[in-house]
Amino acid sequence: MIQGQSVVHYVTYPQSPQRVWRALVDPEELALWLMPNDFVPQVGWQFTLEGGEPFGRIQGEVLEVEPERRLSCRWSGRLGDTVVTFELTPTAEGTRLRLEHSGWSDDNQPHRDLFAGGWTRKLSDRLRRVLEGRLAHP
Repeated sequence: MIQGQSVVHYVTYPQSPQRVWRALVDPEELALWLMPNDFVPQVGWQFTLEGGEPFGRIQGEVLEVEPERRLSCRWSGRLGDTVVTFELTPTAEGTRLRLEHSGWSDDNQPHRDLFAGGWTRKLSDRLRRVLEGRLAHP
């Protein structure tokens, strides 16, 4: 959902925070549900996401890492400069993930709107299938 200049999503998964965290930071799992990448969960690490059309290559930088709790990264590219933050909270049902994609300018509202729908699909379908072992490299 769009909240001001941010895209915010909440999803609960039956898996543990450790398992969800691995899907967020392991480059191979991240590529399965998000985009091909050269990600390393280390503050200051500069990485690339291969976004394809319409977004192209996204340059990233890891801003915060709290294992199994919080991951925040800057994304820069055609979409402008934004920040993507994942927060994990253990629940009785498994793990609640909160995603906030913030920093959208007025000029980039069409991209923000595309990402709002894209994040819904990525988190509710693709990430869920990776966590369930139903989406894997051949």
